[in-house]
Amino acid sequence: MRWLIALGVTVAMSLSAETKADEIQRTLFVAPLENETGQTQYDAAAAGIADLIGATLASAKNVTVLDRERLHALTKEQKRSISGLVGDAGAVKTGKLLMADTVLTGRLSLVEGMISVSVKALHLADERVTAADQFSCEPAGLATAVLKMSRRVALALALPLPAARDENDETPIASLHFAKGLGHYYAGNMDGAVAEFFRTLDQDPDYLDAQQFCGLAFFKLGEFDHAIIEWEALLKRLPDQKRAAEVTKLLEEARKKASQH
Repeated sequence: MRWLIALGVTVAMSLSAETKADEIQRTLFVAPLENETGQTQYDAAAAGIADLIGATLASAKNVTVLDRERLHALTKEQKRSISGLVGDAGAVKTGKLLMADTVLTGRLSLVEGMISVSVKALHLADERVTAADQFSCEPAGLATAVLKMSRRVALALALPLPAARDENDETPIASLHFAKGLGHYYAGNMDGAVAEFFRTLDQDPDYLDAQQFCGLAFFKLGEFDHAIIEWEALLKRLPDQKRAAEVTKLLEEARKKASQH
């Protein structure tokens, strides 16, 4: 599950004398958040938060979640880069291309060591703001904060979600485990980060950000051989040449460190 969401419209009429209310199905595009930290290491957090918001909203009635490959296909067909699709203007254009009626966009920043996130939903017909929310939290609380914000946004958009789960429940949503992993990583808990990134990959083997960050966590633990294993496997799967170059650089550094031990 990723961050393009389609919510469809059906009109249900009771066969009895009682008429049911129409069930409105909408299309919601959740764009990657803008990373305003000035640090590229938070790009994954910006995308991961969007993933988790999308996965949470997808549990509402009449919601269908499209996978991320749809967006990659769009960028290829339109000769665009994903970086050009973030921000209000880019997200609105992309939402219209995907025939969405609502787009969710937002920003991520750092304020005195706290992660600050703000999001808003725009109705594409008139670009009117239909929901907005924000939070600031310590890195370790990232996943819980995103889940709570997602539920508030869903309420504002009149999207009824199932009853809230216990925040410690091991729910099988890859993006939730990834957000937990990022929280541990940015808080300096590398063992916890590795565990959550592995859980992410168990749920979704194609969650490449999790594999990259798993290698980063191993590297910070000084377990360079494990970092090498993760990054070598990742390089075989990366379609993006720019990102492949970044991982190659990380891999070379890990190999150098490993040879010194």
